[in-house]
Amino acid sequence: MTPADLYQGCSVSAYRLETLQHYDVTGDERYRAFHAGQPLPSPGPGKVEDLRLIKRLTGAGRKVGRIHVIDQPLTDYLRYELAVYAENAAAGEDVRITERTADPDLLGLRRDFAVFDAETKCGTAIVFDYSAAGRVLSYRANDHQGVVQRFRELYDLALTHSVPLAEFITAGLAT
Repeated sequence: MTPADLYQGCSVSAYRLETLQHYDVTGDERYRAFHAGQPLPSPGPGKVEDLRLIKRLTGAGRKVGRIHVIDQPLTDYLRYELAVYAENAAAGEDVRITERTADPDLLGLRRDFAVFDAETKCGTAIVFDYSAAGRVLSYRANDHQGVVQRFRELYDLALTHSVPLAEFITAGLAT
């Protein structure tokens, strides 16, 4: 199963934890426009499909959330990502931000993962592997329930110290 399959088929929840301060955006015209101070072009087909999926899942009562563990000062990439996360939030995703320094236990969160349906006996966790430049190299799925619960605990740890995207931006922490 791919991450896309798991998002499509989740029955209760889909949660993503992001920890990198930069992801590969080679060729992304929206990224270039953002940093040139220009209006963002319309999202590409992949992003449009992601937003439709979020709307469909949340409209069907599923919980969809994402937390980004950030370091200050923000990278150029993170300033961009915080701006485009607003699209995800508008689609119904619970987008939250936490600063790595908010709790010593957050210092160890250095791997991106997603956890699906951890509340059920059919949960799955996915760990993402990235290059130093932030390009996805691979992902590893694991449906062992002990592993799934451990990743859900890590997500909940970050959740405890996070704030909603809008609150983070309103507080002026996104500059």
